[in-house]
Amino acid sequence: MSAELTPGLSPSVLEISGLCKSFGGVSVLSEFDLKVESAERVALAILGQNGAGKTTLMNLVTRLIPYDKGSIEIFGHKTSQLSAKDLPSVGVARTFQTPRLLVEETTLDNVILGALARQDVSGRGRVKRAKEVAKEALEFVGLSSVANRYVKSLPFGNRKVVELARAWAMGPKVMLLDEPAAGLSNDEEKDLCKILAAIRDQGVALILIEHRMGLVAEVAKSVVMMDAGKVVFTGTPSEALSSEVVRERYLGSGFEATSLLNGPKDAPLFHSELTSELTPEMTKEGERR
Repeated sequence: MSAELTPGLSPSVLEISGLCKSFGGVSVLSEFDLKVESAERVALAILGQNGAGKTTLMNLVTRLIPYDKGSIEIFGHKTSQLSAKDLPSVGVARTFQTPRLLVEETTLDNVILGALARQDVSGRGRVKRAKEVAKEALEFVGLSSVANRYVKSLPFGNRKVVELARAWAMGPKVMLLDEPAAGLSNDEEKDLCKILAAIRDQGVALILIEHRMGLVAEVAKSVVMMDAGKVVFTGTPSEALSSEVVRERYLGSGFEATSLLNGPKDAPLFHSELTSELTPEMTKEGERR
């Protein structure tokens, strides 16, 4: 089954055709197709159990690992002709389930690195301009107050948002987010929903892997569900919540689509891998004077 979402302008945000990937003879993706058309507001959530191939798919799209067969195009650019470091130049930014930050540097310095990847930050004065962009990004996500703190001193939830700010500072046309709400508290998840909705409404396409159905319902416009490396459902968030396929293979028969943002005690989808992402909250103040 292929997925084709949100008919609109061309070229497509993302077009994947016949994608195959195996590890040690075990097939993870087989003849996988996915097409996300350009539109005014694009936000695609990818659902699926552990091992469905979601993160592998994102790693293939962002050139972290090679695929065996098929093709991937982002805004008409064939990724086979790009490296991971080339992706910002075609408008792609990414975050990870566990933030990949320079923990010995400040929050601001980490976000500046994202800003330096922008196409409009170049030439004389680029560092000054990147710093301005980084400050704007931190204000956008509500973390201006920790700009001068070292990342190693920040709690896990803040680190997730710092990585999001760094991706936003790149000036992307599409953001690929791997479980952005993993490990966040209920309040942090609600704040994240507002940030992602604001990004989406500014015309940046979002493609996110997510288990938190509250966030999916709040942010996503379209949903695909993966199972054993294939797409088994395509629709809207509300259609996903009522789909027999999604309930049987993912949500569970006892799932109730109420109080989705009330957190892990009320949400059946607070999977064990999310709690494993939690790290001890660090309270040491570490500021660069």
